[in-house]
Amino acid sequence: MLKKVLLVAASCALALAVAGYVVYAGNSAPVVPPLSVAETAASGKPYVVKLHAQWCPVCLVTKSIWSDIEAEYSERVNLLVLDFTDEANTDASRAEARRLGLDQFFDEYAGATGIIVVLDGRTKAVRASIHGSREFADYRAAIDEALNGAATR
Repeated sequence: MLKKVLLVAASCALALAVAGYVVYAGNSAPVVPPLSVAETAASGKPYVVKLHAQWCPVCLVTKSIWSDIEAEYSERVNLLVLDFTDEANTDASRAEARRLGLDQFFDEYAGATGIIVVLDGRTKAVRASIHGSREFADYRAAIDEALNGAATR
């Protein structure tokens, strides 16, 4: 009887470990095309920045939101993903932020995950920061407001 209980417990633990790995493996950082420094400076388009980590449960549950943002706004905003999954990804994200002149933003948000931030395209100031909402309308409102602000200049 004890052997059966231990076997069932071990099987459950193994199943949970496998399920956890599958979820982790399926939550890789979205890949977006690299941004040109010259084009981003000239266009003044807002930045929409995803702060991601593969181990982040909020990133997992909002994965479809980022897909919706890409589909709706990829031509009208600068999409950027900063990945904090591990030290190597964080270092690469730091270098990318520095290349784009987003050093101050990176320093302020380094290590934060599950957040999508909208930055002014010219000043690079934070216009909106949305953490974990599963409602696309929340992101749409923030991005549209930034786009409208950019258009009135």
